[in-house]
Amino acid sequence: MEFKGQITKKTELPDGRLELEVTFTDGVDTDVRTVIPQDRNGLEHWVLQVAESLTTAKLLKTEDNLGVVIEKKGAFDTRTEAEKAQATWFETYYRLERLELLATKAFLTGPRLTALNNKIADAKTFLDANILAEYLYVI
Repeated sequence: MEFKGQITKKTELPDGRLELEVTFTDGVDTDVRTVIPQDRNGLEHWVLQVAESLTTAKLLKTEDNLGVVIEKKGAFDTRTEAEKAQATWFETYYRLERLELLATKAFLTGPRLTALNNKIADAKTFLDANILAEYLYVI
């Protein structure tokens, strides 16, 4: 189970800054931390990083990892599933624009033109099936 963070206390400091108490729990274990956020993005990033750190620490305790070589992996993706879905939708949308532009050049023929038309149709099907109304406000 993954740790999740929840703000459990707010304190205004004498200098006007805000100090937050954040309680992290995975439903079994709990850890309480304080933070003085500079902005919302920084706070959200910090909460996600601490939650990931606590989750990883708990997993490492239970894993049979002695002697295992640790290699660098890709960057940790902190986006929500909704943000990932929106990014995928827009990537497909912009790919469709490039595919349709390529189709206007009229130099592909035969199987290559068929493949291009299939890619265009697939992109349109995906976009139609996965669009959310709020995406229209981003365009």
